[in-house]
Amino acid sequence: MTRSEYDGQGESGPLDSCDRRIMTVIDALHKRDDPIPEDLDERVLFALELEAELDARVASISQNDLVLVRGEADLAVGQGDPASITFDCETVTVMVTPRPAATGEVRLDGWIGPEGTYEVEIRSPEGTKRASSDETGRFVLEALPHGQMFQLVIRPDEVLQREGLPAVVVTPAVRL
Repeated sequence: MTRSEYDGQGESGPLDSCDRRIMTVIDALHKRDDPIPEDLDERVLFALELEAELDARVASISQNDLVLVRGEADLAVGQGDPASITFDCETVTVMVTPRPAATGEVRLDGWIGPEGTYEVEIRSPEGTKRASSDETGRFVLEALPHGQMFQLVIRPDEVLQREGLPAVVVTPAVRL
């Protein structure tokens, strides 16, 4: 084909029935092979809230034991030993263990290092809950919704900040 044969084709021409069929097939392939995550809205909201925290350090997931193996049997959360998630940034480590509660909700036991007192906030689509750690960094958050995305916001006390800890540490959003 010469250049003149291409004139009038492409992006400037109107869609015809063949173009519509091609677009329908492409749309169906995307929906089947790469669907939009159901929790996309939740993830976007968490990311926007994170950007609002100007001096936040983002902790990464360093260990995720959501399925434990003992011998031949797999143990999932709520069966036998509880699973833990560990988040790390340069100066702070946070380990949380979700435990199912009798009400069908989740209790989150947590430990923060280095030792000291922290304000802990958990954000989820259901809202925000707060707790304070004891002097050893231990905290508990109860009555959390099962199966929801959550994000922790950790604020060390002033003494720890003077020792070099960041004012805010935020974990990535993960599902309980």
